[in-house]
Parts: sequence; C-alpha cells; structure tokens
Amino acid sequence: MKKKFIYSGILFLLAICQWGCDEYERTEVEKTISIDKSSVNIFIGEELQLTASPLENAPFTWSSKNSGVADVNNDGLIVGVGEGVTFIIVDDGIFQTKTEVTVKERIPLDNLELEDDTLELSVNEEKTVSINLTPSNTNDTPDSTSWNSEDIRVAVVDAGGCITAIGEGETNVIYRAGEYKKTVKIYVANTWPFNGPHILSADNPCVVMVADFDIGGEGFGFHDNDASNAKGNDNYRKNGGDSNSYAVEIEGDGNDIGYTGAGEWLVYTVEVNDAGNYMIELSESANGSSGAFHIDVDGVNISGTISVPNNGSWSSWRWLETSPPVTSMLTEGRHQIKFYFEASGYNIRALRFTKL
Repeated sequence: MKKKFIYSGILFLLAICQWGCDEYERTEVEKTISIDKSSVNIFIGEELQLTASPLENAPFTWSSKNSGVADVNNDGLIVGVGEGVTFIIVDDGIFQTKTEVTVKERIPLDNLELEDDTLELSVNEEKTVSINLTPSNTNDTPDSTSWNSEDIRVAVVDAGGCITAIGEGETNVIYRAGEYKKTVKIYVANTWPFNGPHILSADNPCVVMVADFDIGGEGFGFHDNDASNAKGNDNYRKNGGDSNSYAVEIEGDGNDIGYTGAGEWLVYTVEVNDAGNYMIELSESANGSSGAFHIDVDGVNISGTISVPNNGSWSSWRWLETSPPVTSMLTEGRHQIKFYFEASGYNIRALRFTKL
C-alpha cells in the first residue's frame, strides 16, 4: 500500500514538470532590433557611427527621416548636415527602430577665464569660482575637466569649483579643461589687512599707520586688556568697514594709538614684492621711561626687548633709533608682523619698512 502511494506521487510530480516544460516551450520570445544609442547630439559636419543589433538580423537598411539635417550610409555612419532634429531609422525587413539626432552648428571655444585669480578666505569659509567662456554661447567645450588643490591642508575644492578654506596658509587651486590651465591663488587666514594691501618693495619705504592693524577682532587682529576703550571712540575703524575693534584706543582720525598696556599686541599683514632684508622702525612718543616692546615676524621674535626712552610727550613723534637696527629677512609673499607691548608708557603712530 505504501509503495503504491509513493509511485503515484512520483507520477504526479513528473506530470507537473512535463506540463511546465510544455508551457515554457510554447512561450514566444518577442523579436526586435535595437540601436546602440537612443539619441545623439552632433555638430554640422561631424560623423558618428551607429550600430544595430542583433547581428543575425543583418543586412540592415539605414535611412534618415530628414537628410537635410542628418544623413546616414548603408553601414550606419551618420553625418550632421544642417541644424535641426531628425530620426535615423534602421530596418531588417521585418522590424525597424529609430534614433533621435540633434544637429547644431559648432561654436568653438576661443578662451576661458576664472572669475577670480586670487581669493582671501577665512578658515571654514567657502567660495565657488565661476568659469567664464568666450564666446559665452560656445557649445564646443573640452570633455575632460578637473579641479585640484596643491595643498589640501590649506584649501580643498570639489568638482563644481567650490573652494573650502581648511587652515591658515596659501596654496594654488588649479582648473584644467583640455589644453587650458587656470590658477586661483588662495590665501587663508584669520586676519586681513585694513586699508591694505601694505606693499613692501625696493622702490620706497612702506609706512603703515599703526591704527591700520589687521581686521579680525580680539585675539586675531589685536589683543587689548581693556575691552571698554578708554577713548570711547572707534569711528576710524568702523568707517573703514571694521566693527570689531572698539577695544583699541585710536586717537584722532587714525593718527595714533594710546592708552597701551603690557601684554597687548597688534597684527599687520604685509605683502613683500622684493625679497630681502628689511629694516623695521617705529614712530612713537613717550611720556614715561618704562616703555618696552618687541616685534614678531611670522610668529618669531626678531627684535628682542626694545626700550622706549622718555621724550616728555605723548605726541612729539619721532622714529625710534635702535642699535643695532631691527631687521628681518623677508621672502616674497605675505608675512605677519606683530607689535607686542611689553610695558606701557608711550604712544605709537606708525611702522616703517625699508629695504636695505
């Protein structure tokens, strides 16, 4: 009885399989032909090869819906003839399909420029650089383009030209498009020149008024012990676009800085055109005998402590003579000068940089 039941089950399964196989064999596969590109864009005079498949359906017959826009030969090679849109049709005698073809007049790229060749950015600031094409309606641009930064510790850039400042320093961001190579000089800092740039060159001494310390605010462009401002006046800085320097006691219309205290400092960003050794001098007036300062260049104390002798006035300005003179070897490019008050008792008016 058990054997009979098992044999019946096997026969039932075989019947199901046979029914499934018969059903599969009876399903017809839809036959058609296709072209390797469903749509294309070409210029007048440009050629492009189209391929039809499956190959076993060959020979194929190729034709154009409008040969005044695009024509095609017996092998599927199309050529742009005139501006417009048409269809290229392939036929194997039973089936046919088509590809849309858009033809335009070629407008060659004559030149390209970047919107900016120099950028000054604060840390974490972003700026997207636009690309200007000549002519503006060109439709023939290089296929291969790229953006890259020479120092990703300073700035990075994405494929769309968005530059992000990472850390203080300078680097180049480069855009390449075919044979074109364009460079953006990137400066990343926490401070920027006020009433700058302050250019140091061999031509003439550069005089920087001390009231023109860097924009950046407390802890970056300056440090002042008393945020209340003994003078109560910061119109000079506000009128120049800096609203974060109230604590610094600027006298007159940017004439000098007074009410100084030990431990205070001011930062000045300068641009050196001619590398070399520069003498740095201070215009000051002292009504006390305890004044002292030192000068940092790019974070290094290059002067040591310098005493300021008493000349009995807060406003009898003189260029302080030191022996030996304060000098610094400066390379071409940007440098930060920090004036550090070691002791009070004097007012300051200007810094002078002279190439030796």
